[in-house]
Amino acid sequence: MKVKRNNELDKNGPIPLYSQLKEEIINRIQKGEYKVNDRLPSEKELMEIFGISRTTVRQAVDLLVQEGYLEIRRGIGTFVSKPKYSVWELEELRSFEDEVGRKGLKTETQALGLEIVNINSELKKIYSDKYNKFYKLTRLRFVERQPSILVTTFVPYDIAPGLEKYNFSAVSLFSILKEDYHIRIDYAKKTFRAINVNKEDAKLLNIKEGTAIQLVKTITYNTDGYPFEFSISRDRGDITRFSAVLKYKQ
Repeated sequence: MKVKRNNELDKNGPIPLYSQLKEEIINRIQKGEYKVNDRLPSEKELMEIFGISRTTVRQAVDLLVQEGYLEIRRGIGTFVSKPKYSVWELEELRSFEDEVGRKGLKTETQALGLEIVNINSELKKIYSDKYNKFYKLTRLRFVERQPSILVTTFVPYDIAPGLEKYNFSAVSLFSILKEDYHIRIDYAKKTFRAINVNKEDAKLLNIKEGTAIQLVKTITYNTDGYPFEFSISRDRGDITRFSAVLKYKQ
């Protein structure tokens, strides 16, 4: 989001003003300008600061309350709160560390295994017959010390030979692919489906077997339009939420 120095939002840009204001408030929280338990400027003050309407302010604040950045204390005002869960904002493609870290939440990753596997029917639909062998990386993601996401990732062996030398409990797969293998990351396609967690995954996620979770499948593409990574994640609904801004097409 591009914000002018005089605090006015980009009124002629494609991003809705309430979404721009929301991002600007998040940026100020992350920079420490608005700290946890600080009172947010009033609606009138935000209107004057950014040159926007009361409706725009309320839309942005309502979203920030829903996502756990702010809390309304009746009769007192709106205050910055520590998010109680992680909200994935789908307008931009970010790594797990970047997405959760920007909320001010602590993250950890535990690598559960890395092996080389042969192509299967699901991988063949994505990659056709271009690759035969894949790295299969399984990781457990933690948010605020709570297991949040169990993700299995497949990367073609031929495009990233030597992945076994990395400690994926300590480094980001995206960063390694980008910096060490010079993959130019462009976009991703995601599909979402609600499922009931099985016994094995429930144990790792520290929830009851049969609990409803999100199954998220992601295919990530490079700038040439070719897939280089496919992941299947099982996300706890009580910790992980998803958010998107949808623009009406005239």
